Amino acid sequence: MNPKALRSIFLASFLFFAHVSVVMYINSTVLTHFTTIKFVSLLYVLGAAGSLVFLFILPKIVKVWGLVKTSFSIFVLLAASLVVLALAHIASVFIGIFVLYTALSGTVWYCNDLFVAHYAQHETMGHTRGSYLTIINGAIAIMPIIAGYMVERSGFHSVYIVAASLLSIAAGIILYSQRTFVDRPYVSTTIPLAWNTIRSSLSLRRVVSINFLLQFFYVWMTIFTPLYMATVLHFSWYSIGLCFTIMLTAFVLLQYAVGRYADKVGEKRLLAIGFTIAAISTVAFALIHSHSIVPYTIALFFTRVGICMVEVLAETYFFKQITDRDEGIVSVYRMMYPLAYIIAPLVGWIILASTSYMTLFIALGIFLLLGALYTRRLVDIR
Repeated sequence: MNPKALRSIFLASFLFFAHVSVVMYINSTVLTHFTTIKFVSLLYVLGAAGSLVFLFILPKIVKVWGLVKTSFSIFVLLAASLVVLALAHIASVFIGIFVLYTALSGTVWYCNDLFVAHYAQHETMGHTRGSYLTIINGAIAIMPIIAGYMVERSGFHSVYIVAASLLSIAAGIILYSQRTFVDRPYVSTTIPLAWNTIRSSLSLRRVVSINFLLQFFYVWMTIFTPLYMATVLHFSWYSIGLCFTIMLTAFVLLQYAVGRYADKVGEKRLLAIGFTIAAISTVAFALIHSHSIVPYTIALFFTRVGICMVEVLAETYFFKQITDRDEGIVSVYRMMYPLAYIIAPLVGWIILASTSYMTLFIALGIFLLLGALYTRRLVDIR
């Protein structure tokens, strides 16, 4: 294990997810300036489909180019895309680049996972993944309030410029800190081979399913919560940003401790608790009727208390079973994010077309309760 190299990956990941957080809660609103709300979900679906394609071919690209060159190239392309988004005034240009940006964004998790798996040790996997997730979620937590402030003062384009700057620094860190990185021989360089491995392993198959439900939650919350709070509840963007920052502090406060505790007691029981907390608080969020943002903030905070437990425990459970040589399996695992981005917006908009936001969030809470029941089938890995 190389602590210095691992810390550099943590820093690059911090900058990447700071950029994600600063733009992800404004994207759906900005898109409505160029198209109708009905087509916003379609654009997310197209971006997610593109991400699936990239994740399908990335194992072969990594085998040919190496992990460092592949990761650096993705960061540079993402930064360039954000600059175009900041400057674009033509709908077709903005929409096309947004789809490309969304597709590429879904691949960074994959590259960072392989770096972390390269340096991590099995017996302290919960500690390593907990530290990693705490760092990146710290970045995610601090940026929404900054984004809200920037939108109020300078408009949406300034947010994209700041995000591009963060990515450029991260690309430089990857290139410099991993200059001596040596790729190990990869053992699952095709997705069909990796999928067969997952299907034959009951524990891998179950944790991949849990990851899909986790990503489904993130997609619905990322797209529909800001729209609900801005267009239905009519809270200001500064208030929404402050609310999301408080909400996301749950990740910073809990994930490291949960990861370390999981190394001692296992993941199964804690996963069920996390899903249950997230389910109850999601339903509570749907049932609140108030002119104050405070009760919404409290409910959203507890959704993240539960879901941050699910995230670190699922990550720990998965990465205890693979190494950095299993890049195809990692790719399938990360495909759950774009797959959720294809399915969740479509399901969400179908619900909204016939009912309301309240029904949408209650349905999400029910899905999470089903996740709590599903965790009973897991077997702890020590």
